[in-house]
Amino acid sequence: MKNLLVSLAILFGLVFVCGCGEDTLSRDDVAPQVPVMVERSDDASYPQTGVRAEPTPSESNYWVRVEWYRNPEDDIQGYRVRRWSEHDNSNEGYVVADLVVGVDVVDNDIISWVDRGNDHFGSPARLLAPNDQGSMRGYWWQVLAYDTAGNRSFYSDSVYFRMMWNPYNLSVSRFAADDYRLSWNFPIGGASTFLSFYKLRVYSAWYGRDSLVWDNQVILYGDANSVTLGAGGASAPMSNDCTYVWQLNAVSYAESDTHDVALAGSSVYKSFVYQE
Repeated sequence: MKNLLVSLAILFGLVFVCGCGEDTLSRDDVAPQVPVMVERSDDASYPQTGVRAEPTPSESNYWVRVEWYRNPEDDIQGYRVRRWSEHDNSNEGYVVADLVVGVDVVDNDIISWVDRGNDHFGSPARLLAPNDQGSMRGYWWQVLAYDTAGNRSFYSDSVYFRMMWNPYNLSVSRFAADDYRLSWNFPIGGASTFLSFYKLRVYSAWYGRDSLVWDNQVILYGDANSVTLGAGGASAPMSNDCTYVWQLNAVSYAESDTHDVALAGSSVYKSFVYQE
């Protein structure tokens, strides 16, 4: 009988320990992998990938697209993006976006987010635009991933880009069925206008950038510029009464004062209806 009581006491003791102890088997304390940034493609390639100027419909907008590969974990809840100026250190960076997967970003193999230059409170600040003196402002971006249990990864490698002045006064004129011209102005002169070349692309507004009609590169250094659709390379057939987008990228290979990687540019677009 005594041995039975001892055995029961030991059994109940084990149950008590197991029942009141911490459940380490179900706890998730494993941090996600560090996100991997998408390698930036060359400005002349199409479609472009990685950090780059995001095309805007207004010359007053200065946007940068940042891209990274989707984390492999199944329980990723979102990503945080931080940004800092090329004149600062990374520890001076602050979170500019907390992106919930499926809400703020699409859960694709490549996650894309457009930085519109807001401050760390989310208020419009046009921080990516050249400053009042016309100098380009370069920035760095990093991304971390966090899961549904609240575990966070370390920050990714950083990517860099800086905006130059946008081309402005974009207009598309039709002189004949085979004579469409894009005209624009560019502020030649000053610290923010080290222009290397322009990239011009035309694609369907309905089918997007995968429906490329024309792609051309030109070197023009005037304040007023004009290029004819199809000049410098054949264009694909276009459909009558359909809307197309004429995208114009300004590219600079000039180095900044504080960074020796030449990644600078801007991008704007103008829609037009093609008529035979």
